[in-house]
Amino acid sequence: MTQRNRPMTDLRWLLAFAAPARGVLAVSVLARLLGHTASAAALALPAWAIGAALTQPGDLSVLVVVAGLIVLALAAGALRYLEQLTGHLAAFRLLGELRIWVMHRVLPQAPAVIDVRGAARVLDVAVRDVDRIEVFFAHTIAPAISAVLLPAAAIGFTAATAGPPTALSLALVLAAGWAVSLLGRGAGRQTARVLGRARGDITQHVADSLRVRDVIQGAGTLEERLAAMRELDARLGAALTARSRRAGVRHGATAMRVWGGTLLVLLVGLATAPGALPAVLLAAALVPGTATGLDTLERLAVSLPAGLEATRRVRELAEASPLVPEPSEPTAPTGPTAPISPISPTGLRGPGFSGVSTQATAPAGGSRIAAELTDVTFRYPDRPDPVLESISLHLAPGTTVGITGPTGSGKSTIARLLQRHRDPEAGTVTIDGVDARRLGSTQVQRIVAVADQDPFLLDATVAANLRLAAPGAPDAALEEVLRTACSPLPLDRCIGPRGSALSGGERQRLALARTVLRAGQAPGGIAGAILVLDEATSHQDPLTQERVVAGVQRLGTSTVVIAHRHETLRPADHLIHLENGRVVPADSSC
Repeated sequence: MTQRNRPMTDLRWLLAFAAPARGVLAVSVLARLLGHTASAAALALPAWAIGAALTQPGDLSVLVVVAGLIVLALAAGALRYLEQLTGHLAAFRLLGELRIWVMHRVLPQAPAVIDVRGAARVLDVAVRDVDRIEVFFAHTIAPAISAVLLPAAAIGFTAATAGPPTALSLALVLAAGWAVSLLGRGAGRQTARVLGRARGDITQHVADSLRVRDVIQGAGTLEERLAAMRELDARLGAALTARSRRAGVRHGATAMRVWGGTLLVLLVGLATAPGALPAVLLAAALVPGTATGLDTLERLAVSLPAGLEATRRVRELAEASPLVPEPSEPTAPTGPTAPISPISPTGLRGPGFSGVSTQATAPAGGSRIAAELTDVTFRYPDRPDPVLESISLHLAPGTTVGITGPTGSGKSTIARLLQRHRDPEAGTVTIDGVDARRLGSTQVQRIVAVADQDPFLLDATVAANLRLAAPGAPDAALEEVLRTACSPLPLDRCIGPRGSALSGGERQRLALARTVLRAGQAPGGIAGAILVLDEATSHQDPLTQERVVAGVQRLGTSTVVIAHRHETLRPADHLIHLENGRVVPADSSC
């Protein structure tokens, strides 16, 4: 699709999206048409009255004119209120639907979309750009329609009352209003694109700088980061200056059009229809009387390109294909399971949670494979060398595999492959006996639960954070998973934004407890889940790490523990050591 055609495509898409609110928008359009008609009549009535007084003295009552002006002013105000009310009601409803639509489209792309675009850029599009589209729903449809119908009605009325020459002069003046609003249209679209990109880059730059603040200060590179920010700000400022310059030119041209156009219509009317002075004065008054409607077009010359660019960015994000294609007909897991009895309400008791999974099942034994990587090779798009090369890993049900290695060796990539955030370039990842590609991301994520090094926590209580994994979990189950994670936190404790009221170790243990609760929701219960701990105990002391891993092992789940410290992996049944994306011999006694 060419860039020339893209704005029109986005415009049609917005109109189609607005279809459910067309009834409310129709009321807004009608109110605007009637309100602007009343406003124009409020200017035209005195002009017509002056003309009538000059040609037919004594035939018109001043009180009648004043009363008419009062009625028109009140009507214009009430209709303006109705227009704004209905327009914004429709806009806010549609924005809510748009946010939900974006969330539905972005969730299947997460979390890989964060790696590719950056968290701040994704938020900038999903939040700020969606808000920028409000101008289209609330301030574009009705003004655009009224800017066509009202001038056409004014021209037709003038032709009938003041003659075709006067109507033609009015048509030229009103057409000039449209021409002024279109000045710099192409440059406006380009500026809107530059502004959107610059704002996103600045947002991401600030987020990245705050995230690695300690590194920047320790390395003494603050000036370099500030210089980069100044460069981004200069790019944003240049685009804003160019947009403001074009807006100033349009505003000046509009003022000249109104004053010059009024004089032109008046002179043409007096020259061609001197006997119709009231109608000529009325026609001249229609130039400033319709100026408000055409002034909206001038403002749309700035806001509409920004709204269309925001629409382009939102659609580009929401309609992007997930990095992992989903099967048209997902294959069900093939591992044999056997039903087990519901657990007592004290919480965790082996393979399941009472009150959370009432039909928990457990492995029936045999040769089932919980998870397996076979000759897996994977590389990230922006890296020439593979981060994993010919890696194989076998996780039997109920066992623990430890993975260790230096930073950048590919440990966390294995966790992402097990979650199916990515698919391998070569080889296969098997979950519960089925290739993860055929199983589909939804079923994989129901089986595989991951706790990582830097978990996200809500600004809420401990219980609210845990119940993200199981909304119906009773307090007993929550307390049980907290004990499993060696966390003494009370359920009613508020933990602050992102867990800021907790220490790093407390945050990790709370997140681990949530992951254990999440694993209990697997189709086979806790014993049918695959639990991945990706540096999930890195902030714990060695004794706490050992207690946490031992507590998880007692659940009977199949577990992959990723850690730098060999001591953390001591309880593992099998140990894999990675270096440069390859398995190298390790001391199994670690």
